[in-house]
Amino acid sequence: MKIHLNDDYLKAKGFTLVEISLVIGLLLGLATFAGMNMYAVRKWQKGKDAAVSLQGVLAAQKAYLSDHPTASMASVNVSQLSPYLPQGWTGMPAIEGLDDELLTIDHTVIPPVFMLSGSIYDPSGSSSDGLWDTGY
Repeated sequence: MKIHLNDDYLKAKGFTLVEISLVIGLLLGLATFAGMNMYAVRKWQKGKDAAVSLQGVLAAQKAYLSDHPTASMASVNVSQLSPYLPQGWTGMPAIEGLDDELLTIDHTVIPPVFMLSGSIYDPSGSSSDGLWDTGY
């Protein structure tokens, strides 16, 4: 038995330029959308990591003050507070801001805050949202 294929079937193989262009455009659009969302997730993650660091320092402050009830946190230095930091921490955590600037922790106030060039750093706009602050 011999199978005969018509010429229309042989010419119909493959994709047209329009179909390929649509698929490439769709892939580029999805990649752009994913890239924009990844930036927002990284920004949020930096804020949450910072908040966890501040919460660890706040816990250390409370533990220190429970052992030294007459002490003023304004007079406590980092070496006095270090033994009260969470297990595995060797000192105050180093955190980078949204623009990769190095932030310092002001541990002399309760709750502790991040400082950048002498002013409080909290790009979230709220001092109690748990991003860049303790949520206190």
